[in-house]
Amino acid sequence: MKNAGWVTGAVAALLLSVSCTSSAPVNMEEPRRVMGMENEVRIDAEVIGDQLQTSSVISIKYDVTNHRETTIAIADLNPETTYDMETQTVTVSLGAEVPGHELVPRLIAIKPGEKKTFNTAAHINILAGEGSTMFRGRFPNKLQIKLNFLGDARPFLQVVDIPERGVHDPKLADALFPTWLERNEAIFTNSLPMRWSGPKEMVAPPTRRGRRG
Repeated sequence: MKNAGWVTGAVAALLLSVSCTSSAPVNMEEPRRVMGMENEVRIDAEVIGDQLQTSSVISIKYDVTNHRETTIAIADLNPETTYDMETQTVTVSLGAEVPGHELVPRLIAIKPGEKKTFNTAAHINILAGEGSTMFRGRFPNKLQIKLNFLGDARPFLQVVDIPERGVHDPKLADALFPTWLERNEAIFTNSLPMRWSGPKEMVAPPTRRGRRG
């Protein structure tokens, strides 16, 4: 996604933000619903709220349906968010593209033909990046969801559906890193219109200058 590194609102990946629930699945009649499907894995999500500010919390309920013949897995981590000024789109990333450096998160398995419902909250912080004086009218007006999942859960069985929130094991994290990258897949949903209710002009904070010699 272009310019995603220039203006971002990334949030640290903390554990237990994704909670699998036994509540009713996403209402397919809900108007604020997005959907994405790729290679027989589908996500349907309901976005609660239609406004964005410089600091926002958006509640998301989503279903993941596995139409494959193999089990997939989703990392139990907080969502991460980025803002692309060029497309004026906020992207909420669920799961993780890579494991931690020392902590391997719990993985939630979704078996063939199974659907699971999740609830989470995305903390969105939108700040003017270095080199930008203001948004110049290009405020966020859309939101999309990116689902990261592991297409083959077999190499990660030691952390699939474990009771712990994660495993602190630098050696395991290092060993799983290349396999995680290889097996990670992603699905993007369609975008949903959002309203900007924050300030109409945002000035980047001044850079700190060193003393003259």
